[in-house]
Amino acid sequence: MYECLVDGEISRYVETTNRGLNYGDGLFETLSVMRGRPRRWQAHMDRLGAGCERLGLPMPPQAILLRDVQTVSAGLAATVVKIVLVRSGNGRGYSPSKVSSCVRIVSAHAYPQGLAHNAEKGVNARICKLRLAIQPALGGMKHLNRLEQVLASSESIGDDHTEGLLLDCENHLVSAISANIFLVMGELLLTPRLDQCGVRGVLREQILKAFGSRCEQRRIMVDMMTEADEVFICNSVRGVVPIVSIDDLEYPVGPVTREIQSWLEKCEAS
Repeated sequence: MYECLVDGEISRYVETTNRGLNYGDGLFETLSVMRGRPRRWQAHMDRLGAGCERLGLPMPPQAILLRDVQTVSAGLAATVVKIVLVRSGNGRGYSPSKVSSCVRIVSAHAYPQGLAHNAEKGVNARICKLRLAIQPALGGMKHLNRLEQVLASSESIGDDHTEGLLLDCENHLVSAISANIFLVMGELLLTPRLDQCGVRGVLREQILKAFGSRCEQRRIMVDMMTEADEVFICNSVRGVVPIVSIDDLEYPVGPVTREIQSWLEKCEAS
């Protein structure tokens, strides 16, 4: 971690009674920041605002969040900034406080290495044994409860797979551990519906908007992966990454994936 602000002050500490620590009662956003300019800022803010509304959290003004982001990323050419919002309240018990405020934590982290290589060559993947719970009240939201992803990540430690894919408890494909997924069927882009679990990623939403007539959100069963011509994953930091294998299945890095990557490159250059 390069720098961290807690409610605008330099600090790396929160109270032991913090509801994010005790209950995961909050939301977060992870942004790619280039020379002080956060990519897809408004899209991240829109998702954060929607999550705050669903959880009944007061969202800080965007100007304050932007100031924090620019402060922690100052002087860095490329960094990853994480914004965490946690409901205020120090009392015991699950019931949320009536205090209309939240704790905001904004931190800067090293930019990941190897992204360009993975985008060009693709990555291997495996289907994790862990199954995501179905909870429509939290479906699509980027909330702080990430134990499922922690457990899924531990499955791939020590093998040659670099990405885990998650199914729900009804064996529908949901996502990668920290990215959304698309299956390419000819010119059609299929991506899982995320109304019951999973996170509606900012880049996923932008792909759906830009290629709307070619996109379809639906329940995707495991056997549909055998019919895919190409597979790729995406998130705001890693961009669009081809999947070249899922367990015993193999896929080319095909023209549709390259088309989406080219579109993204032009968007980020503008």
